[in-house]
Amino acid sequence: MEILANIRMKRFLLSLMLAFLSVFPSFSLDRVHFDQLNQKARELRKHQDWKALREVLIEIGRELPGPTPPYMLRMALVEMHLDHKTEALQWLQKFAGTGLAYDVAGDNDLKSLASEPGFQKIADEMKLRTRPIQNAEAACTLPMPDLMPEDIAFDKLSSTFVVSSIQHHTLYRVLLPQKSGRDCALKEIPVNESAKRWPTLAVSMDQPRHRLWFTASAMPDFTSFPKEDEGKASLFAMDGTSGNILQRFDLAEGHPTVMGDMSVAQDGTVYVSDSVGGGVYRVQGDLKTAKLEKIGSDFFSPQTPVLAKDGKRVFVADYPIGIGIVRRSGNQPGKLEYLPHPENIAVTGLDGLLLDGHSLIGIQNGTQPARIMRFRLNATQTEIISAEIIEQATERLGDPTHAAAANGMIYVSANTGWSKVDDHGNLKQDEHFTAPVLLRFPAEAPVPRKRGARANRGGLTATNLPKAERRRTTILALLDEQNRDIKELRVSRNMNFPGKNMRVGVENHWLQSGESLENISGFFEAIRHVRRTN
Repeated sequence: MEILANIRMKRFLLSLMLAFLSVFPSFSLDRVHFDQLNQKARELRKHQDWKALREVLIEIGRELPGPTPPYMLRMALVEMHLDHKTEALQWLQKFAGTGLAYDVAGDNDLKSLASEPGFQKIADEMKLRTRPIQNAEAACTLPMPDLMPEDIAFDKLSSTFVVSSIQHHTLYRVLLPQKSGRDCALKEIPVNESAKRWPTLAVSMDQPRHRLWFTASAMPDFTSFPKEDEGKASLFAMDGTSGNILQRFDLAEGHPTVMGDMSVAQDGTVYVSDSVGGGVYRVQGDLKTAKLEKIGSDFFSPQTPVLAKDGKRVFVADYPIGIGIVRRSGNQPGKLEYLPHPENIAVTGLDGLLLDGHSLIGIQNGTQPARIMRFRLNATQTEIISAEIIEQATERLGDPTHAAAANGMIYVSANTGWSKVDDHGNLKQDEHFTAPVLLRFPAEAPVPRKRGARANRGGLTATNLPKAERRRTTILALLDEQNRDIKELRVSRNMNFPGKNMRVGVENHWLQSGESLENISGFFEAIRHVRRTN
């Protein structure tokens, strides 16, 4: 699990350094303390002091509840080396519960677990949970195989999309075809040559002011620009009609930078991240006097920033860890906050992030398999309460990157080609690009208002979401978590319906029962307790 070079920041694996992290507490992470613990863990791993390493990981676990998937694998590895095979299998079971896959048989440290009696059940669950899921539709293909579309934005005024191109260092307008599944019309946007010197990464539209924002970065080790530019990055504001560059902001931090992701709030404030330097920045106010202001730092590899509904926090996809939080008033230096979530929901490997009502659409291209996710938030958007897979493990998904909302739909750039290039941005030997794809699926439907009711400008809330829908969402999330115990649920509740319809029968039983959600949750927890103690 080594991090590939940051030039492929969208596709690198989770590093061994970060694999020891167990995050997603309701409190902040002390970066300095974490680094100290991690340094100690690396040394112990190097000397194969498994007993001491286990103690360090337990210390991390005590301070930072909610283990990440790579942390689960590291704990399984340590327990395996200590000949604690039962405990190692329990950690693998937790990992399987996140819906991700791992080649245990191909791991020299863990492969002997494959012969243990309880392993096959875990392997079967990994296979089941990582099977292809296809809930989106193909809107169109982009007729330029080597485009490598990194980001996507929607321009309401022209009813077109704009995509950035890694390979061609520029922007393209995309017009959807009349019928889905066919080629989109693709037209290059005239961009000043000074802005085409490096690969074009992030793109976002300021609709009220009709400004097109985009970034260009001389990604370390890439070969498509002069060597002396390496590590430089700039943010551009362009007039959406004339194409004239209105302003340029250069990121000068004294170290290599990659401004790879951004978003624009309704008030015109631009949020942009530096995936190499770990900073989150904003530009606000008059373009003539605005500055690139750092509002968050010390993240491990920040990707897309997106403003929360309350306007006071910015969610940031921190690639190897999860969803970070930056407060608009500024975070305490060295303190990182993360959005809490259930243990069985994996939020690592997130690249694109988009707020859709009371959900975050997450594009996971750093997990196996790659996925398009909907993470449902609570009413105050302070935690993730459930998750839904929109698409995973399909051939057309390939390497997805970002999402944009348009006309009640969410569009995702897929099959972008990151896995086809090497660390220098060049096409790998014996590889070839295939046409990128735009996928789409419905956005979160707004809740209809009663006649005469006051408008809720913020969208969905806990008070106006129908009670039946809240109940259904919660029950389905619990069932997803408890899917492998459907048979036990059926037997323990004397549910008499054919075995082949177990899932449907159990679902209908709970949806139609008069029991409270608290009682249902308690029953599921009892099932989990029985499984753990057996």
